Amino acid sequence: MIGMSRRRLFRAKRNGQAAFTLLEMLVAVAIMSVLVGMVPRSFVFARALINRSESWVDARIVAEAVLNGELGGSDLRPGTRRGAIDGRGWTAILQPNADLSAGGADAERVLLHVRVVVPVSSVENLEVDTMRVGFAR
Repeated sequence: MIGMSRRRLFRAKRNGQAAFTLLEMLVAVAIMSVLVGMVPRSFVFARALINRSESWVDARIVAEAVLNGELGGSDLRPGTRRGAIDGRGWTAILQPNADLSAGGADAERVLLHVRVVVPVSSVENLEVDTMRVGFAR
């Protein structure tokens, strides 16, 4: 009798009448639901990473523009400067560096430590430090 049922099953599969079992269908549905649940989260996460990296790149471009434009001249003096480029604010702090400044006949010229701060988000700032030659007063 067991041999008969195996032959029927073999004939049924050969004739195209085979079907999936309920367990196989449940496993397939479970796998699909997990995959469908993961895909939107990964897209949201990837988009958040892209937005964050774009903000950092924009802040870096603003910092470079400040260093090359606003602080690129020869009339630099100690103090604080503020401004905005493309809607993104920036702050530049210029402080004399007494350790490395030239003394003697050219004492009016000093080496300035320059820090440019550009907000990236409400909690993160991009800070760029460099040195420039400027005047003591």
